[in-house]
Amino acid sequence: MKFNTTKRAFAQVDTAALLVPSFQGESETGLCNLISTAGDGAITNQATLEKFTGAVGQTLLHYPHKSLAAKRVILFGVGERSKLTVASLRKAMTAAFKAARAAKINEVTVADASLSGTKVSAAQYAELAATVSGLIDYEINHNKTEGVLGYAPRPGLEELRLLSTGNVSSKVRKGLAKGRAIAEAVNLARDLSNLPAGELTPTAFVEEAKRIADESGGLISCKVMNPDDLAVLGANGIINVGKGSDEPYYMVELVYTPPTGATKDVLGYVGKAVTFDSGGYDLKPADGMRHMKRDMSGGGAVLSALQAIANLRLPISVKAYMAPVENMVSGRAFKPGDRIRMLSGITVEVDNTDAEGRLTLGDMITYARRAGVTHIVDVATLTGAIRQVNSDVAAGLFSNNDAFAKRLKAAGERVGEQYEVLTMWPELRDNNKAEMSDLKNTGGPAGAGATTAAWFVRQFAGEETPWIHLDIASVAFRDREFGVDPKGSTGFSVQTLVELAGEFAKGSKPA
Repeated sequence: MKFNTTKRAFAQVDTAALLVPSFQGESETGLCNLISTAGDGAITNQATLEKFTGAVGQTLLHYPHKSLAAKRVILFGVGERSKLTVASLRKAMTAAFKAARAAKINEVTVADASLSGTKVSAAQYAELAATVSGLIDYEINHNKTEGVLGYAPRPGLEELRLLSTGNVSSKVRKGLAKGRAIAEAVNLARDLSNLPAGELTPTAFVEEAKRIADESGGLISCKVMNPDDLAVLGANGIINVGKGSDEPYYMVELVYTPPTGATKDVLGYVGKAVTFDSGGYDLKPADGMRHMKRDMSGGGAVLSALQAIANLRLPISVKAYMAPVENMVSGRAFKPGDRIRMLSGITVEVDNTDAEGRLTLGDMITYARRAGVTHIVDVATLTGAIRQVNSDVAAGLFSNNDAFAKRLKAAGERVGEQYEVLTMWPELRDNNKAEMSDLKNTGGPAGAGATTAAWFVRQFAGEETPWIHLDIASVAFRDREFGVDPKGSTGFSVQTLVELAGEFAKGSKPA
C-alpha cells in the first residue's frame, strides 16, 4: 500500500473516498460545513435523516455534489472534542476504514482534523490512520480461486493519502511511516500464524527469521542452532519437544543493535514457536488439534516485532529468541513420565506431553539470561485455561516485577491491546513440584492452569531479572472480528512489543 500526504484545496481532492472526521456537536464547522455548503446542504439533511451526530463509531457514506472532486465522502464520528483520546480515535478510524472496505474502495484520502482542545497530536492522528487502515485492509493469505463457489476477490486498499490544509510537518510524516511499519509487522504475524503447518515448518520459520535479518540493513544478526548445536548446548527442553517429528528443530537468536550503538538496557523477547502441536502422546482431541498450526503465534509476534523495531531504527538493544519445533508422536517422541534436565540444570518430570511450550520457553529464557538481557518478555499461546479468565478480550500478564508489569500494560493500552495482570499466588507455586524431579510440567488437577504454568516458566526467569509472561492463547486467534482484528489470527502483542521497545528507547543509555 502506498502512503502519501497531500496539500491542496479541499474541493479539488480527486479521490475514491474522502474520510472526514466529525466532532459531536460541531457539524456546522470545519470540513463538514464546507461539504454541506458545496452540496447545498444535502449532507446535513442526510445526517439528520440517518441520525448521524458525530458520536464515536458512527459513519455516514455520502455521494457529494459535482462541485467536489471526491467521488464519495465518509464522515466518521470522533465524539466530543474535549473527550477525544488516542483510544477513542482508534475506534472511530476503525469504523471509518471498515465502511470504506465494505464499499470496496481501493484508494482513500483521510482529511486531517483541527485537534486543538484534544489529547491527540497531529503525528498520532497520522500514525493511527496508517496503522488502522493497514490492519483493517488485511485479508487472510488464502489460496482461493476466483469463480469457484462464487468467490470474488475483494479489492485491497492500494493507496492512503493524508490531506492537510497546512504544511505537513516531519513529525506527521514520521507518524505515517511508523504506522505503516507497525501494520506491516502485525500483518506478517497474522500471515505466519494463518499458514498451514505443512507450509510453515520449523525450517520455513527459520528461513523467515533469516529473511528479516537480511532485510534489516545489518541491524539484525541471526544465529540458528540446529539439533546438533542444541545437543552440545544441553537445551534438552527444546530437544525433547522436537525429537518426535521428522522435521528438524531449532533455536533462533536475533540480535538487534541500533544504528546509534548498543545500549545498557537489553530487552529480551522470547516467543513460543511450536509450528504444530499434536499434543504428543497425550494426544489432543480432533477439535483441539484443528488450529494448532497457530501454536507458534507468540514466536511469530516476536519475529514480526523485531522487523518493525529495525524498520523504525529504535535506539534500544533487543535480543529475540524462538524455538521452532513440531510436537509430534513417533518412536522417538518424548513420553509421559520422562525426565528432562533442562539447559538451566533444573530437572523436569513430563507429566503431560501436551504441556510442551513451557519446556521450550524454559530453555530459551535460560539462554537469554546468559546472553545478558536485562528485561525479559515471553509471549506464548500457553494455556487454554486463560480463556476462562479473560475470554477472547484480553491476554494474561504474569510478572515477577510490578513496575515492569505496569509499564507493559500501559504500553498495551496505548496501542489498543488489553492485558489482565494476574496475581501469582505463592500457594500455587508448589503445584509444580514433582516426586523424582525438581518440577513437573503441569500444575496438576487443582485448577488455575494459567497461573501454575506461569510459575513453571518463572522458575527459569528467576527473581533478579524483571520478567513478564504473556499468555496470549485467548487472543492470538478468534472466531469473530474484533476491533481492528479480523476473524482468525490477530498478530496480538506485536504492537505492544514495539511500543515497549520505543519507551525503553527514550531512556536508553550507551552500553
